[in-house]
Amino acid sequence: MQTYGEYDYNRTSGSSASLALKGSYQLADNFNIGLGLQATTLGRYSLNLQYQVDLLKAKSGTLYLENRYLYRIFPKYDLQEFNALLDLGWRNRHFNFQLGLTNRFTAPIPLRKNGGMDVVFEPMNVTFCVEGNIFDQTHPWNVGARISNYRDFVIERFTLFFYSVNGYYDFGNGLRITAEAGLHPCGVLNLSSQYNGWFGNVGLIWKPKN
Repeated sequence: MQTYGEYDYNRTSGSSASLALKGSYQLADNFNIGLGLQATTLGRYSLNLQYQVDLLKAKSGTLYLENRYLYRIFPKYDLQEFNALLDLGWRNRHFNFQLGLTNRFTAPIPLRKNGGMDVVFEPMNVTFCVEGNIFDQTHPWNVGARISNYRDFVIERFTLFFYSVNGYYDFGNGLRITAEAGLHPCGVLNLSSQYNGWFGNVGLIWKPKN
């Protein structure tokens, strides 16, 4: 179980804050499912459902498949957004690489019976993620960096990147504090402007002992 609060600033929408809650469950040795919720002061609410399947395990790392579904709603604008992402990844003790495809469409609230004229389907998009850590995840503290075009509750176009540094510290008894800071492409409803914004978050992860 993980929760984190985040502060965000960009020149398009100004300051905002958000609160996220995530949980995951290991259904089998090679299968993990996760669910996440986020609410922001901008009036955006998000639901993220994903699963990972380990395809091949070797001494050099693990090859895996990730499937993610992201639903975001913007009540202020009477809009909703649906995203589906499928990627192939490889991870080891220090690095993680992912490359995949995503599709998105935006529709009004409620959906109108006019032949879909108000529904906007975006072209297929490429997603990627490259991240690394100094130590493996069993170390009591860690520092890492990440570059990607998506995060837990947002997926951008291939040319719009998120840059961040992150870290954690273990307090023991399955409790871990996390922190992250970085830059992101700014804009409302994924309409990019020429300015970058920045974000920072602090959170807690609790993993019960088996």
